[in-house]
Amino acid sequence: MSDFLRFLEKMALHCGVSFRLEKFKGEDEYELAANILNEINKFLYQKKTTLPSEYISEFHRYWEQNHEKVLSPKIGPNGECLAVAKVLESIYKSNTIKVQLDTLDLTKEEIANVRFFTAIQDFNIDVHARSNPFEFYKRHPDCFNPKKVKNNDLLVDELLNFLGAQSQRDKRKPWMLNSAKLLVEKYNSSAYKINEIHKGDVAEIVKALTGEERYGFSTKKAHMFLRDMADLGVWEYKSNIERLDVMSDKNTMRVALRTGILQFRIPLLASFLDVFCYQYSMVDRMNREVWRKVWKEWGSISDNHRPPTPASIDYLIFRLGKIACRPNKRFCPPEKRVTEKKLESLIPQDRLIFRADGYCIFSDVCSLEKKILNAPNSISIEGRTGWKSGKTNEGGGGGISS
Repeated sequence: MSDFLRFLEKMALHCGVSFRLEKFKGEDEYELAANILNEINKFLYQKKTTLPSEYISEFHRYWEQNHEKVLSPKIGPNGECLAVAKVLESIYKSNTIKVQLDTLDLTKEEIANVRFFTAIQDFNIDVHARSNPFEFYKRHPDCFNPKKVKNNDLLVDELLNFLGAQSQRDKRKPWMLNSAKLLVEKYNSSAYKINEIHKGDVAEIVKALTGEERYGFSTKKAHMFLRDMADLGVWEYKSNIERLDVMSDKNTMRVALRTGILQFRIPLLASFLDVFCYQYSMVDRMNREVWRKVWKEWGSISDNHRPPTPASIDYLIFRLGKIACRPNKRFCPPEKRVTEKKLESLIPQDRLIFRADGYCIFSDVCSLEKKILNAPNSISIEGRTGWKSGKTNEGGGGGISS
């Protein structure tokens, strides 16, 4: 029996119908395969003239309306969040874990301005891996002066060149110019004053930064900026602290899936089935929610050492996903242990990711069947390789290209 016929047999079983394999031999199988694949292709990726303009296929419309019902997301129902919180407590009770940024001897106002402008650009580039932006500030302070930046493309280019942010300049430059204008007009030219003006309200600050005026702050980048301001001792928040989230990315998603704090009916679909990234958006939202749940459960532990915001555990979770719980390499039984040489090469905070036996700190939390789960990928809706440009019609062919 061919792999394709086995596939159809499984489909028939799920549908509760019988499938007579003996009917399809030789040319009959290929005729069947052609017809089945044609129907699958039409449903998933072809834009029919009868469809409303906002949809690229019948599946797109179905997936938009039903993706959450199909995947059935839930927060771990069997105490997984508390189990993760207990592991974190065992580490935080004797260790201070914060974002690793050398701010030199800069003032709080200088730190806020530097991080404000670099946080905007912190996608597809690793700001932390490049030369210290606080050191760059000492040599080029005008690049972080809102009054000077808001009308000066050359200063913007100078900072972007330093960051190695060569791609998408058409987006990055307006972000810098508009956000500088925001600081000048609403915050007396100082990112440091944002917290004071919004009375330390996390929700209000995020709302102000993520408006429609193209300041460059996505929700994720806004939360990252607020987390850094807390971890670096620049700001203290007074309300909605619990809404400052762990940054949601492939690393924190993967750890959430493998520890079981975030669960779905089935393993997540590959990105080519996630038309318009409804699955990805849902996982992103749920991931932030479950890490807030972990932080909340942590508060129920007696004499706990929980950090002041959910986002403050982001560094450890992100680094764990980056180092110890990678897609195809895990440091958990029966996988390999971390070597002494590798451990010595890590900075002290990253060593806390591993137990004394060399395995990941969550080794006893992750069940065997969940240890291989992976985070979703996202395909852009816009762009040359995005969903909108990748749709095809009833003539077939076409689709997303490289």
